[in-house]
Amino acid sequence: MNEDCTIAPVDALVAVDVGNTRIGIAVWDDDGLHDVCRVASSDAGEWEDAIERAWGSTLGKTHRAIVIASVQPEAARRFADCAGEQCDVEPLFVRDDIPFPMPLKVDNPDEVGVDRVCAAAAAYERVGEACVIASFGSATTIDCVSPEGAFLGGAIMPGLDMSCAALHERTALLPSVTADKPVDSYPVETRSAIVHGVVFGAVGALREITERFATLLRVWPRLIVTGGSAPLVAEHADFIDCHVPDLALMGVALAYRKAAGQS
Repeated sequence: MNEDCTIAPVDALVAVDVGNTRIGIAVWDDDGLHDVCRVASSDAGEWEDAIERAWGSTLGKTHRAIVIASVQPEAARRFADCAGEQCDVEPLFVRDDIPFPMPLKVDNPDEVGVDRVCAAAAAYERVGEACVIASFGSATTIDCVSPEGAFLGGAIMPGLDMSCAALHERTALLPSVTADKPVDSYPVETRSAIVHGVVFGAVGALREITERFATLLRVWPRLIVTGGSAPLVAEHADFIDCHVPDLALMGVALAYRKAAGQS
């Protein structure tokens, strides 16, 4: 982490989550997190408008900042350069410039995705007790937080669409399918069979992994889901406590607020 970086309190900040396929952008201020938008990680042409809208919504605030969490270093650096040029401010990175918003009890903290820790911290701030955070995006991650608020690690699996794509790409005859709502009856043709297997496979994995974490914790954790494919899973998993769409972005803002002494 950059020890020379001073984290000053702000009136508003732009929180950014650079993922493998999409970049989430939102504004945090006294009204909480709002003006959330998402653009393609691969399309720099969409970035400028999104940055302009987000930064423009903070006009009138005296102290502002841009803070970024990323699992895509190259795209994140280009996004930061673009934002810095447009807004005349140096964007800060969680981990490099800003400490993680919660302690990590893992063997190698440098290998843990920043988005996972940010989402976990936001979830713990929300419930204040042991919890499991499942993020259904390009990859699926199911992470565990202790009753004391430490990140304990978790499981990583292919995301729903990635699973569908792998079945198509690694077989001769299976069609290309996008994860969608499964049929309520027996799947009687190939496309619905793939969707059925992928979605209910995710539901089953979520239940199994959460139960294993509960055994280790010796308490049943609160289960929070997030990510673009979360609604597909949540509809068929009545053991989920809540669905929070923008959890990672909330955690990015939380990381800055904690570092600045605002939380």
